[in-house]
Amino acid sequence: MDVLRRELQEVFHRHEFRLSALSEADIEACRQFISASTAISQGCAILSDLATNGSYFVISRLVDILGLHGEVPEEELIDIDEDFIYRCIHPEDLVDKRMLELRYFEKVVDLPAEERLKYHATCRIRMQKAGGDYIYIHNVTRIQQNDADGLMRLVTCLYDLSPDQNEILGINPHIVNVETGEVLQLALYEERFNILSCREKEILLLIKKGLISKEIADTLHISIHTVNTHRQNILQKLSVNNSMEAVQTATAMMLL
Repeated sequence: MDVLRRELQEVFHRHEFRLSALSEADIEACRQFISASTAISQGCAILSDLATNGSYFVISRLVDILGLHGEVPEEELIDIDEDFIYRCIHPEDLVDKRMLELRYFEKVVDLPAEERLKYHATCRIRMQKAGGDYIYIHNVTRIQQNDADGLMRLVTCLYDLSPDQNEILGINPHIVNVETGEVLQLALYEERFNILSCREKEILLLIKKGLISKEIADTLHISIHTVNTHRQNILQKLSVNNSMEAVQTATAMMLL
């Protein structure tokens, strides 16, 4: 359920990567860094290579809290998808987290290479424990290293148990410049409702009622082709496989 994946990939594709522009030694150094960081925080770290769509996972005691035994992948993945983590995130917070990441990468993608490294995206999200209750997790996303061409290449996503477990509205999203102290607070809670257009929401609600494409077309006085185009766009936006999954996901994320 990797919502907004297509939009994020479009930002990444503004870079034309050369695999040779970053050595295995550089990658290994970053792996060692996040391994050491995770050993201290006892959280979870994911190092993603934007050029290969591969990810390296380091998970400590957080796996026990979240009940992820048996689901943790073996270090290397050929896909950048973090679905085993996303399944633990509260559906409302997941879409807000992905919107924060989209805003973050849109902000830094065209910055000079060294300037880009100064920015982090931070938020506090709810993740489900093994027993079903939610706890608050502090999440940080940042560019870990650019490649030799000055393109953003390695990205870390850190999940640590938040010391503040008081209930809040939304995920408290920020983009922070760690050199200057500049803090940009984002208002994403309302933006979530604009992920789907009004027409897409209409169509999803009619699908939820059990209408097929022809019936939806007749109800909305549009062509079946238009209905099917909207349905495909909905699936892509929500990163789901079929319309019923789209209804369930949109309902869980409070998009309808």
